[in-house]
Amino acid sequence: MLELINVTKKYKGTDAVNGVSFTVDKGQVLGLVGANGAGKSTCVSMIATLKKPDSGEILFNGVNIVKEPDAIRKKLGYVPQDIALYEQLSGMDNLKFWGKSYGVDPDDLKDEIKRVCEIISFDEAMLKKRVSNYSGGMKRRLNIGVALLHRPELVILDEPTTGIDIQSGMQILNAITELRKNGVAVIYVGHYMEEVEKISTHICYLENGVSKAFGTVEEVLKMRGAHSLTELILATQ
Repeated sequence: MLELINVTKKYKGTDAVNGVSFTVDKGQVLGLVGANGAGKSTCVSMIATLKKPDSGEILFNGVNIVKEPDAIRKKLGYVPQDIALYEQLSGMDNLKFWGKSYGVDPDDLKDEIKRVCEIISFDEAMLKKRVSNYSGGMKRRLNIGVALLHRPELVILDEPTTGIDIQSGMQILNAITELRKNGVAVIYVGHYMEEVEKISTHICYLENGVSKAFGTVEEVLKMRGAHSLTELILATQ
């Protein structure tokens, strides 16, 4: 579904990403891992068409999205690190607003809201509250729900469990499992390596902007001579 081929991006003459290549297919969860500054956020920004690579190709269903960004935009659910919600609106009003923004058919919007609320474990009482009254975990879960309203084929989750309670974190991981079962491809960026190792089918390990290893979790650990992703990351710091 998604293929990065020798992608490079420079900032002020420095390689933020240097020749990165990896693939993601339907029903796979790619854990994008590496120390701070490894190039993870730059990679997902280019996939989301927020930044253009200096060289290389990014293909989505065979189409070069650098040349044709619309090929991925309508089929992508992007959940950034920062919460993208209207704090003074209720959860329901946020879902209605973003559903319309995504172009969800008004006749289908009610059913789509019900569907995503089941995925993120939201009930009617939660939806009636203002987002400003939500816990950090509730905001993160609603942020994910917003990104799923238009039934994306690919979902990018950039550190979705940072700073939230254990229960909300588990609900988010369960939501990812549900997406995978439904054939959605997921790119998961996170700092909690136990979570990444548990939820991912594949790993791309970045170091100073270079993809040092790509494959299944077991293959990457074997390639790097590590027993866990935590050990792998700590060895490079």
